[in-house]
Amino acid sequence: MSKSKILVTASTGNIGLPLSKALHKKGIPFTAATRNAEKAFEKFGFETETTNLDFKQPEGFAKAFKGVKTLFLCGPSATPGAEDLLVPLVEKAIDSGVEKFVFIASYPKIMSMIENSGKDYTFLRANFFMQNFELYQKEDISKRHQLFLPTGKGKAPYVDTHDIGLVAAEVIQDPSKFSKETIYLTGPEPMDLHQVADIFSDVLGKDITYKEPDDEAYRKEMEKRGYAEVYIDAMIAVFGKIKKGEVNQTSDRMEEILGRKPTSLKNYIERNRSVFI
Repeated sequence: MSKSKILVTASTGNIGLPLSKALHKKGIPFTAATRNAEKAFEKFGFETETTNLDFKQPEGFAKAFKGVKTLFLCGPSATPGAEDLLVPLVEKAIDSGVEKFVFIASYPKIMSMIENSGKDYTFLRANFFMQNFELYQKEDISKRHQLFLPTGKGKAPYVDTHDIGLVAAEVIQDPSKFSKETIYLTGPEPMDLHQVADIFSDVLGKDITYKEPDDEAYRKEMEKRGYAEVYIDAMIAVFGKIKKGEVNQTSDRMEEILGRKPTSLKNYIERNRSVFI
């Protein structure tokens, strides 16, 4: 069997996993980048081609990109210096003959590299993921009955990464339809964390409150919990975008592509209720 020409990075991640399942359902062969094929297959519920790809090991890039024409690229989350980490990977992908980049566009430098390469691309620009509540607030919600992020009264239309994965599958299935397009993906409505806390309270059946810490209160608490300064600085900068009102816009593109409304925060919490109990 010839090697698949589609490579999915972060194939078991919040976006890569629903993308992988969607490609399989569509009958589109792909290669999953993973460091543990057996665990990946357990998450997928099926077997597919795999290749080992570690963002921190450039010596493995050439083998992983051999024969690849379409690259789905999702960088590592919550990793200081992630943008610079991706530079050699994108350089090798370009040199190896990748023709189409489908990129979760969170890093301007990487976007510029791809645009300037002359290759085709589709950038998926999403705002804040609903799954971030699992990543950053699981303990606060389940044990402290609170949300504790420095977003103030700022609002964001939180988006389900499952929906993003489904959009990515549509792009990969029909790449010319989305050629050199930046697609903005958002949830159905912007809301602040007081509103979010009310939804968590309703679904979980317990009182969840938003403490609304300022940057200094957040810093002190996170230092107390043992987080490194560089991590705390990054979190304050990222969530500061919500506080400043920089990410409160919504887009209809997801509905246009998927033919349905984006997943609501209430539906996401109901689906993942056991995570937060």
